[in-house]
Amino acid sequence: TPPTRPSSHLSSGINAEYGEERLRSQYTKLHATPNWATKPTPQEGSSLLASTGSITGPSKTLPTKKLSVTRCKNLNVRKASNCVIKSLLFHPSAAVGAVTGYSKSLDLFEVDGENNRHLHREHFPNFPVDSAQFTANGEEVILGAKRPHFYTFDLHKCKGTKMAGVRNKPTLHYKHFSLSSQYIGFRGQEGMFGVFSAADKQIVKCVHHRTRISCSAFVGEHHFVTGGRGGFLTYWDTRTWKPICDFQDEGALHCTAVAVSERHLAVGGDSGVVNIYNREDISTSNATPLRAVMNLTTGINNLTFNSTGELLAISSKKVKQALRLINLHSLHCAPNWPTGKTPLSYVNSVNFSPNSGYVGIGTSKGTALLYKLNHYRSF
Repeated sequence: TPPTRPSSHLSSGINAEYGEERLRSQYTKLHATPNWATKPTPQEGSSLLASTGSITGPSKTLPTKKLSVTRCKNLNVRKASNCVIKSLLFHPSAAVGAVTGYSKSLDLFEVDGENNRHLHREHFPNFPVDSAQFTANGEEVILGAKRPHFYTFDLHKCKGTKMAGVRNKPTLHYKHFSLSSQYIGFRGQEGMFGVFSAADKQIVKCVHHRTRISCSAFVGEHHFVTGGRGGFLTYWDTRTWKPICDFQDEGALHCTAVAVSERHLAVGGDSGVVNIYNREDISTSNATPLRAVMNLTTGINNLTFNSTGELLAISSKKVKQALRLINLHSLHCAPNWPTGKTPLSYVNSVNFSPNSGYVGIGTSKGTALLYKLNHYRSF
């Protein structure tokens, strides 16, 4: 009979029969979601979505003047790391967060802002993780590194699996990737972009960007965008695997980051400028930004929209304290946060929880900072 309270060091003693059941029930039985983070019923969700487009806080839209933020215990307070954190993730449906990086390990935590109980650690030998994402269904984590292969971690089986790369594609790398519900897109050398099936992890198609690729993002289920040197971006159709159009990011020498929401496309450059476009305009060759955000002055390495598309996190890992939150209603930075006293250090990763209740920040010091965005009531 399995114990009623398993150890947090699950990787050293978990049998097959209990392993799957444990992670299935961990989120709901042993570690219940806090009341404020409970997902609404369909009726509740429908009424909220009808009025706000998302599950939000007391007001219908995010205030444009100040952002109400509360610091919580670090996400990895129960399993600290001395290594650079490259990815801080939130599960798409459960109150679970993940932290990974140069420790070569993936750590899972219950997210409650107070205890942040450690759930599991999975070690990947000789695999310093550069990027990681939960799949859309939340059943796996995809992990990439500067290696000729990548890894998947199955949350139900509590097991990591090494996935071999494509032998006849030596210029295809597995360090950075983009993810949709159908595809995984790995960025390689010489403009190569390798698209794998998210289901069986097999290569589907390789396309070539006009220059070296440094950023990419899927746009819905049938499109993706790639960007790189010269500030050039290409908008692709996955039904034909052909480019729809090319356009040049205004004022950029090189594109270093790209992110997509339902309404906007954000492109960051090596000078620190972030251009925000209407998403509808990227299917043409003459896209003009709505606004150029110039609050940072070093190369952008992270752009992340929140679930409602009201906030855009921008950051640079080259200097300390280089994080800003852009309010998409005003297209300006939040004036009151972060402050000079916010312990950001060098920011490597920024992510919002599924309904924007939290923002998590992975730093070069190995701290996984966790903050509550009080406008949003749901996890």
